[in-house]
Amino acid sequence: MEKLQIAIEKARASRLAQRGLTIDVEESVSVAAPTEQRAEAWSALPEMTLDPALLEKNRVIAYHDGPHSAYYDVLRTRLRDETKRRGIKRIAITSTGPGAGKSTTLANVSLAFARMPHFRTMIFDFDLRRPSLARILGQSPQHDMGEVLRGEVRFEDLALRYGENVAYGLNREAVRNSSELLQSEQTHDFLNAVEEVYQPDLMLFDMPPFLAADDTQGFLGFIDGVLMIVEAERTSRHQFDTVEQKLSELTAVVGVVLNKCPFPDDSDAGSYGYSYY
Repeated sequence: MEKLQIAIEKARASRLAQRGLTIDVEESVSVAAPTEQRAEAWSALPEMTLDPALLEKNRVIAYHDGPHSAYYDVLRTRLRDETKRRGIKRIAITSTGPGAGKSTTLANVSLAFARMPHFRTMIFDFDLRRPSLARILGQSPQHDMGEVLRGEVRFEDLALRYGENVAYGLNREAVRNSSELLQSEQTHDFLNAVEEVYQPDLMLFDMPPFLAADDTQGFLGFIDGVLMIVEAERTSRHQFDTVEQKLSELTAVVGVVLNKCPFPDDSDAGSYGYSYY
């Protein structure tokens, strides 16, 4: 039995033990993952190849240093500092409604993290109803996170690594019964196992818009905080207040990104700009 599968079984056994139930778990392979084992697990993931021209077309500009990537570098660093300050690791990315640019924002900030070599970040496309990270990054996965969460496909057979410190779990297509799957104990066990084997410093989850379905609300019990994406000049104050209040009742709101916000002193930045507060 492979390391991640053993870790999943151990997570399940721990959960059942809290209910007074027991199951046998194979212990022949250690998943205690010291530094060298963590590095081995990461290096075993297939490496992702990116097409700069396609990224540019999809508004992904943070894969290299430049005047626009600095905006995402600020967001990256504030997220890193916030996780350290709060002692948290799992952050969901959501918006009030569709079209706010949450997936594009996450694609950019993930590549900004790739330029922070000693900080390991894992990105999961958990917007299972309308997955878009694979398309934005120009990837064609053969499987999806639904198959991984149901135990039908190994995470190692889906995951892709960019550089040495950023890994992605992407989707081939939409996943049925996404809300029930994201709220399942299988998903809870999977996340605990990933933490044990890969020991990421940060896990970011691209979630559906909060008002579009109950996927995000149901999943928030498994995470530590949420980053909210707001579309400038389109998201109403009422929508923002409603979603922010509901999110704060369920988890910690670690920040808000005002996306698609033009900068009056920099006409070029209007295409990619955002502010963070």
